[in-house]
Amino acid sequence: MRDILRAKSLAGIKVESLLNFVPKILADANLLQAAKIMSEYRLRSLPIVKKNEVIGKIDIKAIVINVKDSALGNIRASKIMTSTPTTISVGEKSSKAREIMLRRKFDHLPVVRDKRLVGIITSTQIVFNLMADLGSEKYTMGVPSTINPFDYPVEAVMSTHTLRCYPQSSIGEVAKSMLEQDLSYCLVTIDDEIQGIITYRDFASLISAERDRIEVPIYIIGLPEDPFEAEAAKIKFIRLIKSLNRFLPPIMEAKSIIKSSSLDKQRRRYEVTVNIRTSKRSYNYSSEGWDLPIIYDEILKAVKKMTAQRREIKRKKRDVFSSE
Repeated sequence: MRDILRAKSLAGIKVESLLNFVPKILADANLLQAAKIMSEYRLRSLPIVKKNEVIGKIDIKAIVINVKDSALGNIRASKIMTSTPTTISVGEKSSKAREIMLRRKFDHLPVVRDKRLVGIITSTQIVFNLMADLGSEKYTMGVPSTINPFDYPVEAVMSTHTLRCYPQSSIGEVAKSMLEQDLSYCLVTIDDEIQGIITYRDFASLISAERDRIEVPIYIIGLPEDPFEAEAAKIKFIRLIKSLNRFLPPIMEAKSIIKSSSLDKQRRRYEVTVNIRTSKRSYNYSSEGWDLPIIYDEILKAVKKMTAQRREIKRKKRDVFSSE
């Protein structure tokens, strides 16, 4: 859609003038590799090749479905959304929306009135508006249009029925709504104020772990065989260490050991042990449960609670010494 959007007029334009390079992926590649490529190139699908012949494609929706059905689905919307997205005022023209989309390389633009959300305009809507204008009688008869399609006000093209969620909503719920309503976005709002936006690319970026690179040596032993369950554990553990890095002494190394047992063929129970070695001491914690991301959240709370207690003890000791 963004390629078509570049054309100021679709009358007489040839397909070859809109062609764009896209990377390909081999048939034996996994979804995580596909997600990384889609995120980097801002694509929603990739051609699958075998012996230099296209044999199919992988669609971004396959990745969203896998995220929805995995432990990653428990992550809050606020963790993956693009915060404070670019918006456009309801009185602006479609030409301005088009220019912003092409310059910023995205396809969704929330529409606001007095900073309150009233709708959304997408690249698809602008292109379809162009196509509707192209098929009208004025073009068929060869009479040039006196109204440029890009001069239409945003309000005439936008959708007023927007998909929304709260910052604390799970991305599993968000993914389900996007797939059921066949929408490529979800606006994160509180009342009518926009907090962020989630698009397909945010799901791809999530599982390609672009957001969570860290310098601390991290080791995870016993990851689940399912790649999405494994990715959920890695993301949570990395975020745990990043969070602890803010208030613990410099972390030198972090290790997590995951042990699992199956009580039935459907679910697995996990026992997680975490060892964090800082410049001053080592911390060891363990917890167990059915959901790896939740287990790591519990360990994070335990470490924070223990650290707060130690600080309080030290503060009381200082107060005693100072009073003496």
